[in-house]
Amino acid sequence: EAAYYAVLADAELTRVARERAQRAEQQLGVARARVVSGAAVQTDSLQLRLELSRAQVGLLLQETGLRVARLALGSRVGATGPVEAAPLDSVLPTGLPITLDAAVEQAADQGPAYRQARASERAAAAIFRGRLGTYLPRVSLTATGIRFDKKFYPSTAANFSQLTLTVALPIWDNFQRQNLISQARVTRDIFRAARDSAERSVRRDVTAAYDGYTTARAAAGIAAQAVAVARESYRVQQSRYRAGATTILDLLKAQADLDDAESGLVQARYATRLALAGLEAILGRRLFPEQEQR
Repeated sequence: EAAYYAVLADAELTRVARERAQRAEQQLGVARARVVSGAAVQTDSLQLRLELSRAQVGLLLQETGLRVARLALGSRVGATGPVEAAPLDSVLPTGLPITLDAAVEQAADQGPAYRQARASERAAAAIFRGRLGTYLPRVSLTATGIRFDKKFYPSTAANFSQLTLTVALPIWDNFQRQNLISQARVTRDIFRAARDSAERSVRRDVTAAYDGYTTARAAAGIAAQAVAVARESYRVQQSRYRAGATTILDLLKAQADLDDAESGLVQARYATRLALAGLEAILGRRLFPEQEQR
């Protein structure tokens, strides 16, 4: 899901960069008009011209990143060209519908990584037991029935039957058997240690993902409030600059704060979705219905 969310995040950041360039262009027009009327000095328009150049460069870089992200998503899904990601609802999922202790229990029981660790250990143990079986003697029972006669259809009296019991006890095979058993034992011990490590770390992994989602969602809410504050501050500074009550530096500072706040909100929203995807990957199931995630 990381490639999918990367396309959506880059698309949102491209929109933010485009709005930044538009604001800089509008303010440049206002500054030029004030310079012509004598209400502002020449440096005001120069400062905004510099801001417009930076905004245009940032927009070009962001558009390049978006094209690369679309190509990466296309490569992930098996397409030969870029792939557009379907947009998601800007409303983030609600609080997690599961407690931390329940999530730890489900991950230990149904988590793909932990189930794989247990299955790998069982497979290695079965191979080791199979190698030990080579120490046992091999017994084979063979039955042979032969019917012969001078006639085309042999009579029942002319027959020969043989029953053979063979017992083989391997004693020396140039240490090949011991070598295979040793390799199987080491492999079993390695997978057992991996399973023990996975079971010991299940609470740590789930807690990190669980708290990561909670923190990211709270950060997204704070970032949304910061955008509202920065947008109002920019509106006030814009009005004050047009009225000649503030300097161009205050306007540029408010504009930069708005750009940073909007970019931070986009990154916080998709960081929340990535954190949720990480927790769901650990648990091995979806926590929210598809329509709610959209």
